Amino acid sequence: MDNKEKNKLIVPIICLLLSIGLWVYVTNVENKIRTTEISKIPVELVNLDALTSSKLALSPNQEFYVTLKVEGNTNDINKIKKSDFKLQVDLSEYAWKKGTNKVPVSIVDYPISISIRNTNTLTIQVNIEDMVEKNLPVTSNIKVKTKQGYFASEPTISPEEIKISGPESSVNSVSKLIINDSKEEVSEDIIGNYEIIPVDEHGDEVEGITLSQGTAKVEIKVSKGKSVKINISTVGTLPSGVKLKSLESSRKTVEILGPKEILDTINEVTTTPIDLSSITNSQDVNLSINIPEGVKVAQGEEQLSVRVNLVGIISKDFSIKYSLSGANQGLKITPSKDVIKVTIKGFEDEISSVSADKIKASIDLSSYKEEGTFEVTPKVSLDGLNTNYSVSYVEPISVTVVKEVAQGDNNNNSNDNNNNND
Repeated sequence: MDNKEKNKLIVPIICLLLSIGLWVYVTNVENKIRTTEISKIPVELVNLDALTSSKLALSPNQEFYVTLKVEGNTNDINKIKKSDFKLQVDLSEYAWKKGTNKVPVSIVDYPISISIRNTNTLTIQVNIEDMVEKNLPVTSNIKVKTKQGYFASEPTISPEEIKISGPESSVNSVSKLIINDSKEEVSEDIIGNYEIIPVDEHGDEVEGITLSQGTAKVEIKVSKGKSVKINISTVGTLPSGVKLKSLESSRKTVEILGPKEILDTINEVTTTPIDLSSITNSQDVNLSINIPEGVKVAQGEEQLSVRVNLVGIISKDFSIKYSLSGANQGLKITPSKDVIKVTIKGFEDEISSVSADKIKASIDLSSYKEEGTFEVTPKVSLDGLNTNYSVSYVEPISVTVVKEVAQGDNNNNSNDNNNNND
């Protein structure tokens, strides 16, 4: 064999040796055995009925994880996912007590290409509470908007009440059971089965609650209503010095709903009465509508506000001419003024229309027989005015009384004077 042929054989042999060496390097150096930790591996709890039979329950908001220490080839380790592991705690295998329980974790499944180094130290802490139950009513939170002229009655829910059970802390946080939905442009009855949701005082759903029944049947009657007049009722009498001017209602009519044969017999409804004896000034009063038997008032119209407007008594001054009568013969009477001031009282909304011609004033002079100056108060009467008006002030005047001298007496006196002069 010549040198040329020998060289051709040496090259492949060298390549084979290099390949074997590379494989040995990769296998023993690059893919060496190593140990690592994988955290947050979820742990599943099974056979929860074991707690229920003991009147116990898991405390809410618990999540169970462990950290695994695994060993294997680098390539195998790099391929591992958390979902490759199945870890469990079988609740039926332990005696549970209220409070914190530390229990071991069982490894049900894992990749066969690796080994788990800390199997004997895997534990979790499980918090346990008493399981309690209570009955709560089911309430509707269904928002219904009807078509114009139609009205939705209060929902009928069946069952009206159900039993809830679960961890004591969770059950105690449930404030009510609700049914949620929203309906618009409704003109027909609503009937359906709805999910029952346990919620806390803030309206947030409470998790971990078991319901004796998950749904409830809801029926909402929708009927065409009728608009009728509202008649405001009153009792009692207003205190002295005030008068009822008006009652201004926030609504003049109310929508009622019910069977047509009943609606046809109703043309108006009354309110709870206003006790006028307790009203001393203008004020707002909240009243309820008296609902006839067999019908209902449209939702949101059960009450109304009424403004009670009162008017009080005020005074008004007038300038009045008076008449004189009954003067004795032989006396001359001269009054100090021809017009007097007269003040009358009346209700504010009426007195403005009173004119001076409704007020009559006179002075009777028959009692004045001697000369002198006298103060006299004219007598005043109100012509055509009702008893709501009264005279509160009459201005007095003075009258001067002198005896009149006869004409004959004046002549005689003149002659006597002339004779004396002679």
